[in-house]
Amino acid sequence: MRVRRLVGVVAGVAGLVAPGVVAVGAAAAPVGEGQVAKKCNTKEINWYVRGGKEVYVGTNLYSDWMEGPGRITYSKTATSESNSSWSGDLGVSINMVIGEIQNKYSKTVGKSHSVSDSWSYTAEVPANKVRRLHQLKQSWRVQVVRWRYTTSDCKKTKEVSSKTATFPVKNHDYMWILVGHAG
Repeated sequence: MRVRRLVGVVAGVAGLVAPGVVAVGAAAAPVGEGQVAKKCNTKEINWYVRGGKEVYVGTNLYSDWMEGPGRITYSKTATSESNSSWSGDLGVSINMVIGEIQNKYSKTVGKSHSVSDSWSYTAEVPANKVRRLHQLKQSWRVQVVRWRYTTSDCKKTKEVSSKTATFPVKNHDYMWILVGHAG
């Protein structure tokens, strides 16, 4: 009786594993008399996140344009704002994706992040170049993947769709860059 309960728990956990990942112990217990082989719903769509990495994304703070050579400075008290790029197109809520990033990558991210502060940064603009300073915010980028089982015995899966999304990290990690004139 104890073995049956253990097998049931392992089989229940196997359905939560991402495609291509084998649950440890899931195949160890043969299906015996009175037990039913695990069946997976081939119509149900599941999801997970993968490929998490740090990136820096532009905020709403930037200086005026300047033609070099010369020194350009941004020095203002302002509210820096950055937002996620997740739109929920795949039918997965932003809160679920944020929770999964926290759980899988131990990153505290959000839908948006804003900080009011006195910002100051200076850089050299090269001769004959038009540049401005732009503030970037540390963010976390993931790919949200939707998948389903293609066989009812849970042995094969297929990726249905995926989309990349970026979320600002809830911290005070910023940097400034010089960007060129577009036009």
